[in-house]
Amino acid sequence: MLLSAHVMRAVRNTNIGHREPEFSQLLLESAAMLKPVVGIGSADSSYRIAFITGSGTAANEAVLASIGASGPTLVVSNGEFGERLLATARRYNRDVGELKFAWQEAIDLEKVAEELERKQYHLVVVAHHETSSGMLNPVSAIARLAHRHGALIAVDAISSIGAEVIAAEEWGIDVLTGASGKALSAMPGVGIVVVKGSVLEQSTWTPAGPEYLNLHAHLGCMRDHAQTPNTPAVHVFVSLHAALEESTQQGVAGTRGVIHSRALFARERLTHMGLEYADYDGMNSSVLTCVSLPEYLSFEHLARHLKTRGIVVYNGKGAFTDRMFQIGHIGALRKHDTRDALRQVQAVMRTAHTARPRPPQFVPAESAARVTS
Repeated sequence: MLLSAHVMRAVRNTNIGHREPEFSQLLLESAAMLKPVVGIGSADSSYRIAFITGSGTAANEAVLASIGASGPTLVVSNGEFGERLLATARRYNRDVGELKFAWQEAIDLEKVAEELERKQYHLVVVAHHETSSGMLNPVSAIARLAHRHGALIAVDAISSIGAEVIAAEEWGIDVLTGASGKALSAMPGVGIVVVKGSVLEQSTWTPAGPEYLNLHAHLGCMRDHAQTPNTPAVHVFVSLHAALEESTQQGVAGTRGVIHSRALFARERLTHMGLEYADYDGMNSSVLTCVSLPEYLSFEHLARHLKTRGIVVYNGKGAFTDRMFQIGHIGALRKHDTRDALRQVQAVMRTAHTARPRPPQFVPAESAARVTS
């Protein structure tokens, strides 16, 4: 993840204590700037925001341990990160159902409705952007179904926040998680939880839950003191504040537009290069593109040669390992970075194709003349 000069400068110049008024002000300003990113009006006080020192997974675990444990939970999954949500939910709740779809398969809303009619759930959990495939899931439609059947909706937006349209207020999202890294373009290390105050009041904290990830404690400390209950990673919080400043100055829609344009450009170039990428008929994320590896090119070869040229790509996940590679479109990329990176991919492809050894052919003597003629 490339950081902008503004973010790096803010981090280098950090010299505040985490219990000082300056840090509390930084938290309050970060929460205010985050609201339009997730689709909450500035005057809306029904949502509360907490910041946790930890990855996005920490934010998810705080939600599933604090809210998910209060009643029957349904996890809707179609990839690795949906499956991770399921595993975490089951650590804190014995009554967790799964509605599982294949990786790269669109979530069937009729099946979601059928499951919600079959059983009364307290909470429905789904990932907005399934990072393992690059597919966006229809969280607004799932939220409507959940509410229609008396359930809450929790959305993992860790990799989509900042890159995709999120309208928490309009869609009726009850709980949303995010992270400082990825599309928000800050240093990784701050988990974000956005939750309706009424939802938190309905949930109960269990002694079996993790104390560090006690969501009630984090939200209470933020509400009462504009602080975190534990010592925060100050420099990471500063980077998030600086990144949100940039997004605010550019405009949330403008920031998303830049990422979307990069993704469209990359996909046009990939097609021109003769490479296939995963296309989900309007449900592609702008965050990354999953590209099929040509049969003559291994991921290990591609990644190793690109790294010597200063470019990092990621392997496909799960069943896509060594069959796909992922190109990211987020971070402080310069104007021509995507173009130049794809030129390097093409150069590696060309050398790999040229260097591919031909298997020896053993031709019976009596047919040699026919084969070579």
